[in-house]
Amino acid sequence: MLATTLKSRVSLNAVRSFTSTSAALAGRQSRFRKPERKFDVENMEEFKFDDQTTMGHSLFENIREVRQYLRKTQYELPKLSVYAKPFEAPKGDVIVTYKTQNYPGEGHPVERKVVLSLKVKDLRLTAVQQHKFLLLAGPRYHVDTDELIISSEKFPHRKQNKKHVNDLLQSLLKEAKDETDTFADVPLNLRKPKQRLEFPKEWARPQEQKQQE
Repeated sequence: MLATTLKSRVSLNAVRSFTSTSAALAGRQSRFRKPERKFDVENMEEFKFDDQTTMGHSLFENIREVRQYLRKTQYELPKLSVYAKPFEAPKGDVIVTYKTQNYPGEGHPVERKVVLSLKVKDLRLTAVQQHKFLLLAGPRYHVDTDELIISSEKFPHRKQNKKHVNDLLQSLLKEAKDETDTFADVPLNLRKPKQRLEFPKEWARPQEQKQQE
């Protein structure tokens, strides 16, 4: 009876000593144990001059990149000829021009910008409508070239900016053709166009003198 009691106490103490807390601490200690660093200088193998240097590997990497683009030029670019379209000059009824910029190989914030330009005389507005149109256009109208220029880079994508400038043009035309208020009492103060200076013909040297020189 005494031996049975001692045996049960010993087994109970053994169970208490191996609790979940002890197992967790043991796992935590093994988890935070520093692993061996294979790439330390002390663990690196001795260099036996049987491999390229860092500069050599960098040179090989540049050669691989150049060959990659050469393969694309040789085998992939000719396939794009199927999608080529002949250039067609704009017809006479096309009066609006959209200008954009592209940067091959890299992105640039200016790529989303769209510039719309047109000749005001091509709109075929009446005198009253043109007066109101130019008042609403403001500094977007250039007297020297008789052009209306509207640009936008407000939105992140090019198509959005193109739609925005087109909507502005349509709004200007709609308001200019609205005869509810023609703004006839508002004066249109436009500066005079710049005159192109021409070299006077009488100042030119005679042809005989040019030949002698």
